[in-house]
Amino acid sequence: MRCRTMPETCGICGETVPFDATVHAMIHTHSETGVIDAYVCQDCYDEQLGPMFERVDTQEQSP
Repeated sequence: MRCRTMPETCGICGETVPFDATVHAMIHTHSETGVIDAYVCQDCYDEQLGPMFERVDTQEQSP
């Protein structure tokens, strides 16, 4: 396990943040790129990644 205060670079904005302030994102692209495995800061997750998954949850619940 990583040290909670060890810095990570956000895969979206490039900001350096403490590890315990990150979200681990793993996305399989089904392309030559393969799997994107990155840490993103909480702000980027809240503003950019999180809303994408909220839409998926909403669509699955629609009749």
